[in-house]
Amino acid sequence: MPVLTPRQETPRQVYDRLWAEAQTWFAAGRARLDPHLPDRTGDDRRGLSLIIRPDAPTAARVMAALDRLRQHAPGQHTYRADELHITALSLIGAAPGFDLDAVPLDCYRAVLADLLRETAPFAVQFSGLTASPEGVMVAGDAPGDALNRLRDRLRERLAAAGLGATLDRRYRSVTAHMTILRFQAPVRDLPGLAACVAALRDHDLGRFDVAQVDLVTNNWYMSHDAVTILERYALEG
Repeated sequence: MPVLTPRQETPRQVYDRLWAEAQTWFAAGRARLDPHLPDRTGDDRRGLSLIIRPDAPTAARVMAALDRLRQHAPGQHTYRADELHITALSLIGAAPGFDLDAVPLDCYRAVLADLLRETAPFAVQFSGLTASPEGVMVAGDAPGDALNRLRDRLRERLAAAGLGATLDRRYRSVTAHMTILRFQAPVRDLPGLAACVAALRDHDLGRFDVAQVDLVTNNWYMSHDAVTILERYALEG
C-alpha cells in the first residue's frame, strides 16, 4: 500500500492526505480492490525486507481496533497479530522470480550488522488509524525522525556496497505505518467503515521501543506462512 511523499511532509500530513483520498472513494461507494487477494495460490511475488514488529501490548490494542473494523467490512483481508509489521526498508521488492540463492546475503548481512550495531533503540508511537482507497493502516510516527534517519543511513551504506539498485522499488518508505486491512471484495458497509476509521483516527494505540530489526524473505503481504527470518539484529548503539 504505497505511502509515497516528499520528505517535507510530516507523518500527520501524509496520513491526512491519504484519508482525504479514501473519503472521496468511500463517498462514491468504491474501494480499490487487490486482484491477487481472492486467490493467492498463483501469486509467487517474493522479496527481501527489513521489518519491525510491534510489542505484544501494542499488537493487542491494534487487533482490538481491527475487530471493530471487521464489523463493517467482513470478508476483507485482515492481518493476524503475528503479521503486523512496519517495513523499515524494502531491500528487494516482492516480485515474481525472486531467487534467494542469487542474493548476496553475506554482503547484506555485513552491511546490516555493522550499521544496526551502531544504531540506538528508538520509539514508535501509534496515534490512530488512517485509510487509503486500498485499505486501512495504523498511523505511526518515530519521534525525532529516527526511523527515516536509519533508512537514509541504510540506503547510503547499501548503495556504497553495490546493493542499492533494488532498494525502494515498490515505494520509498517514509512513515512508520502498519497496514492492517486490505480490500479484496466490495465492502458491505463503506459508510460504517469510514465512520469507524474516523472515530479511531486519534485513538492512542500505544508506544513501543524498537530494540531489534528482522531481515526476512516475504511475500507481498508479509503473510505469516510466507515469511522466513534470516537474521535478527539488536539495536545496540
